[in-house]
Amino acid sequence: MKPLAAIVLAAGKGTRMKSERAKVTFPIADKAMVQRVVETALALNCEKISVVVGWKKETVIGALEEDERLEFVEQTEQLGTGHAVQMAAEGFTNFSGDVLILCGDVPLLSAETVRKLHEKHVQTDAAVTILTAVLDDAGKYGRMLRDAQGMLCGIVEYKDATPAQRDIKEFNTGIYCYKSDKLFTALGKITNQNEQHEYYLTDTLEILYKAGELVENVILEDLMEVSGVNSQEQLAFLEDVYMDKVRKKWLNSGVMMHNPATIHIGDDVIIEPDVEIGQGCVLKGKTTVESGVVLGPNCYIENSIISNDCILPGHNIIIDSFIKEHELLDFGFRVIEEEDYE
Repeated sequence: MKPLAAIVLAAGKGTRMKSERAKVTFPIADKAMVQRVVETALALNCEKISVVVGWKKETVIGALEEDERLEFVEQTEQLGTGHAVQMAAEGFTNFSGDVLILCGDVPLLSAETVRKLHEKHVQTDAAVTILTAVLDDAGKYGRMLRDAQGMLCGIVEYKDATPAQRDIKEFNTGIYCYKSDKLFTALGKITNQNEQHEYYLTDTLEILYKAGELVENVILEDLMEVSGVNSQEQLAFLEDVYMDKVRKKWLNSGVMMHNPATIHIGDDVIIEPDVEIGQGCVLKGKTTVESGVVLGPNCYIENSIISNDCILPGHNIIIDSFIKEHELLDFGFRVIEEEDYE
């Protein structure tokens, strides 16, 4: 199979966040949004990931965990998505594989969904395969255009769409997979002759279609995966959605929780069956909670191992520590940076 790479768009400020902070650095369940997007690309074994940065670029770079596959390119002026992708072109001069286009502010997109997109792209030998979705009212998303045979032939942005086009229910999620050479050839032909005076990445679909190239798509099943973050309210909502999925995973794996909505469990936490977790507990980092452990209310555990059958009665703080089997801690007792507590 041809090599796979990704370009992550992460240059925008995000004015509706009402913050001077770069939008993609805001966390979803303890990880920056852009880090979650990069992890999706890494899960698909992308051999290189080009992150397009702009506003507060140092903080965006600093929000990402170091990885030799990461490279950064700067978009000094925000002139549209097509322009953003063009900034990465030089790094793909000698790359002959497929390129994913991902959005740094769409943190819930799963690796499984992107894998389906890439598999369809490879199977059909398309020039570009786009992730689309369907809604009765697609709001202000770009609409998918099809020819008389039902084949995708372009995308029209909402502001440029006619009333009839705005009635189209299939819309663009902003997630793509291109053949690298087809992508950058098409980008060289786009213009900014539109309502926004921006260089749209979406214009490449029509360019490729008119050149006789195949344009394919995969329809997304779970719309929540492509929910972007444009405000603090949306950020809070998506974090709740994400944390609920994490809790349900453990509830369905034999873990008991009291008032689950109050419990915070990080991505990298491991919990064995027959653990009981009280309300208000926070489990973060590289934490493992072994079978038979009882965590009373409002315990905070980070980067620690709680061994079999321990009891933490409540309001306990355990950080960077190891708690041996069958320990019974006092209420409110703290253990911090002790590798061999007893």
